Amino acid sequence: MTTGVGAALFAAKVKEGSTCVVIGCGGVGQNVIQGCRIAKAANIVAADLNPAKRKAAEHFGATHTIDPSETGIDEFVRGLTDGRGADFAFEVVGSAALQRQAYDITRPGGTVCWVGVPRIDSESTLPAALVVLENKTVVGTIYGSANVRRDFLTLIDYAEGGALDLKGLVSQEISIDDVNDAFKAMLEGDVIRSVIRYGQG
Repeated sequence: MTTGVGAALFAAKVKEGSTCVVIGCGGVGQNVIQGCRIAKAANIVAADLNPAKRKAAEHFGATHTIDPSETGIDEFVRGLTDGRGADFAFEVVGSAALQRQAYDITRPGGTVCWVGVPRIDSESTLPAALVVLENKTVVGTIYGSANVRRDFLTLIDYAEGGALDLKGLVSQEISIDDVNDAFKAMLEGDVIRSVIRYGQG
């Protein structure tokens, strides 16, 4: 939760009324969406191949969802923004190719936030001149760039006030004996998060 919500609020610093795109809607991506909603973004576009994750994204605050295998993200976002591009784009998969895509769909002056972690030997190529001439900001973030002592209090306030949905992030509660099935469900994209209840079962 901290990684995703923090990416929106503390790393990218999403502004009210902005257009945000979240590429990858697993557990962290769903929380990026929540962070964008808390920041009062006007448009939150969730892109994921999995229909269940797109449905969950609507629950957490996405205003638009797309299947990138059927609809081009760039085409959709530019249509939504009169050709400008996203104010904030988040890559939450951990793919160098998708990092570049997030950069490409961001408007001049916008912010690209890389949240997912690619393979350590991966490299992402950016157009050197355009990074300067288009004044885009590329932000990397770990743990949502959160200052734990300060920002946890803010997140707790959001949760207690109902702005941050923690319960909805738990797809299932399992015993430790079911952990292998939980890993399988995670890898197949069937759940957002499984929580182990010790002593259960």
